Amino acid sequence: MVPAHAGSTTAAATSACGIRPYGLIGARWSDLGGENSALGCPRTSEVDVYLNGVWAGRRQNFLRGQMVWSPRQGPKLVVSAWSIGGYAYVDWHTTAPRSYDRFLVRWTSAADRAGTQRDLGGGTGGRMRVRVMTTSGYRFIVEGCDNGTFSSSCKQGWTLSVTA
Repeated sequence: MVPAHAGSTTAAATSACGIRPYGLIGARWSDLGGENSALGCPRTSEVDVYLNGVWAGRRQNFLRGQMVWSPRQGPKLVVSAWSIGGYAYVDWHTTAPRSYDRFLVRWTSAADRAGTQRDLGGGTGGRMRVRVMTTSGYRFIVEGCDNGTFSSSCKQGWTLSVTA
């Protein structure tokens, strides 16, 4: 039975998935296309994520990737990663009310254990892709930074990691 607060569009969009995402992760998953998105259906329920024993957000695994709610960088920030068509993608949305001058994106994989970092344009979100060079996962983290006169300020730190 469909909950009273769920419209018919929502029910149809998630009908093939055994687990239904909810909250900010569920909303972003729906924005990306739901079960028809590159992420596919959820494989697990959301779980709390702790860093050094302190609650830091929520994570959910999907058929072809992962999503996290990383509130330290923005109260509604959801970071997603997936792999499809020979590329690994990372998507982050939204850091509002914060807006950054630029984003740093770091990733590691079995093909690049030391990791790589790329600077991207700023705003409240973004997306990038990396050519897949290994069959193992790609782990991404994102950090928003503001440019200063002599250096950058990246006060909120790195997001929780996501793996594609």
